Amino acid sequence: MNPDAVHLRRARALVAHAAHRTSPNPLVGCVIVRDGEIVGEGVTQPPGQAHAEIMALRQAGERARGADVYVTLEPCCHHGRTPPCTDALVAAGVRRVVAGVIDPNPVVAGRGLDQLRAGGVRAELALGSEAAACEATIAPFRRFILEGRPWVVLKAATSLDGRIAAPSGDARWITGEAARRDAHRLRAACDAVLVGGETVRRDDPRLTVRGVPGADPRRVVLSRSLDLPEGAAVLAPGTLVFHGPEAPAARRRAIQRQQADLIELPPAGDGLDLRALLEHLGGLGVVQLLVEGGGRTHGGLLAAGLADAACFYVAPRLLGEGRPAIAGPAFDPVSRGPVLSPVSTRRFGQDVRIRGLIRYSEAPCSPG
Repeated sequence: MNPDAVHLRRARALVAHAAHRTSPNPLVGCVIVRDGEIVGEGVTQPPGQAHAEIMALRQAGERARGADVYVTLEPCCHHGRTPPCTDALVAAGVRRVVAGVIDPNPVVAGRGLDQLRAGGVRAELALGSEAAACEATIAPFRRFILEGRPWVVLKAATSLDGRIAAPSGDARWITGEAARRDAHRLRAACDAVLVGGETVRRDDPRLTVRGVPGADPRRVVLSRSLDLPEGAAVLAPGTLVFHGPEAPAARRRAIQRQQADLIELPPAGDGLDLRALLEHLGGLGVVQLLVEGGGRTHGGLLAAGLADAACFYVAPRLLGEGRPAIAGPAFDPVSRGPVLSPVSTRRFGQDVRIRGLIRYSEAPCSPG
């Protein structure tokens, strides 16, 4: 394999194994190579701390002089919370920089490579499959920086016949421990996690990260009428509760007593304006949003064309009647239904994880 591809793949692996979030900055990986040997590696640290290039330069020290640098995203060239990485790379005397993809941020957008060239550094873009792979790693950041809203991932644990709970509401546990642990890794990688009011009423979820490294995401609840049980585990300081204009004043006061933050959404069609919800979260720096149900919440986002990816954990059991993973929209004929592409699968014990990007047909769905 081409050495450039090998080292960019290593830089992507650093991103994949990072156990912290960097939002609203993108998570970037960097590898520094001299005479065929890796002398420095780094990933972007939490906001206000060093970017990937700086972390790798610190590790490489003097060995960075004359070295090649492989970074998943074009180095920044502007003063934000930290100084420009381009200045640090030029000062370190690196010979060459290979970036996986141009930074979509309009304040960078190719200027980083231009500044490197002006400083005497050979600056290049990756080509082919590695470029595409690097592009995929920044898809959430691209959505956030260009549209001002988070990348939306639908997540569910389902039976083989697409149920997330039995008719009684029992859902513990459809999938096994290994699949649940992987779902917590996904939760830890996201900036916020959202559930609908029905999920709060039926499951009383905590929406915290358990059993894996990582910090808890911001908790978000969508409940049009605020018909939520007092004392629900998710209703706590810092939780955002989105509701409709018709929510009774008494219910609003009850939620506020639990120190959750209320945000009113305008109506849209038969529901609430989900795009306004996402724009509000984007304004708070939420780059990646995990949506854990229920079925109507998943269905509303799909009907609006606002879900970007899906991650379903499917168990080899049948429940028959029960709560569906997707409720509300009806895509008919089959060819109008969204599809996952590309799609990947992985086994966790007897369970199978199916995930991929959501591709929509142009035709809208009909009401369910």
